[in-house]
Amino acid sequence: TAEGFFSRSDNSMVTGWETFVQALGYFLNMFFGSAALGTVTGLISAVFLKHFDLRKTPSLEFGMMIIFAYLPYGLAEGLKLSGIMSILFAGIVMSHYTHHNLSPITQILMQQTLRTVAFMCETCVFAFLGLSIFSFPHNFEISFVIWCIVLVLVGRAVNIFPLSFLLNFFRDHKITPKMMFIMWFSGLRGAIPYALSLHLGLEPIEKRQLIGTTTIIIVLFTILFLGAGTMPLIRIMDIEDSQSRRKNKKDVNLSKTQKMGNTIDTEHLSELTEEEYEAQIYQRQDLKGFMWLDAKYLNPFFTRRLTQEDLLHGRIQMKTLTNKWYEEVRQGPSGSEDDDDDAELL
Repeated sequence: TAEGFFSRSDNSMVTGWETFVQALGYFLNMFFGSAALGTVTGLISAVFLKHFDLRKTPSLEFGMMIIFAYLPYGLAEGLKLSGIMSILFAGIVMSHYTHHNLSPITQILMQQTLRTVAFMCETCVFAFLGLSIFSFPHNFEISFVIWCIVLVLVGRAVNIFPLSFLLNFFRDHKITPKMMFIMWFSGLRGAIPYALSLHLGLEPIEKRQLIGTTTIIIVLFTILFLGAGTMPLIRIMDIEDSQSRRKNKKDVNLSKTQKMGNTIDTEHLSELTEEEYEAQIYQRQDLKGFMWLDAKYLNPFFTRRLTQEDLLHGRIQMKTLTNKWYEEVRQGPSGSEDDDDDAELL
């Protein structure tokens, strides 16, 4: 946004207030446009994989998922929107709806493949980030670095505390002030801000070097200082909670997962039949607002509930592939099966 205003030739004719309003409008258009594009793409993928049954061809099903995963990013970049925001919302929608329309094999394949690719990409980016400290010329300004760190922390506080306060009106498990403080403290910066700093077209080159150097310092500060201090901070606050619980014996000592609030677990295989799903919704009469709308109408519309035949086919497919893998392990690299090795393996 700032780069766009700096490149304009009529800056002298625009007041500061007009510049702020235009920047805010540009930001909102970018945010909601990218979010809408990602959401629509995710919903289209859910409807497509619900009505076109590709469960018997996992490789084709996997390929379609890869296409739908990349599609919102390409469309957003082509429309001059934010590709990162687009795939973020597409991922949220696809994990909630599209994931349950996949066969059990593809569900496992997608999770493990993308998890591996994400880990490799993150490792490469942080390796590049570390090498850039010694590979490129730097322009260091101590006052600029200090002001940037202070404003980054203030900006995160302006986001975390008011939004958490608003969310508490719609949550059964409230976000406590301690949780808010931990979320503010653990705001780590990494690959995305550094990648953005590399794409700034500022002139002269000293400006780009100043922005790049400052970004690297902020990344190192948040990762090494804030990241390293997050767990000790949680332990200190947990000790305080434990002492207060000892004083009040009536309090129930919940697990950390229950204490922080229940979340929807998408790491499981979708094996609910239509009848089981309806029974589950019937039992959960406490749903309100969007969760009730989602469970009652959106989820049945965008996801395909398994029939008993689909469930049986999925289990047979899993068993067949598992037996095939064990068979290849027993045969070994040479393709010959050794009775002694078989006995040892069994």
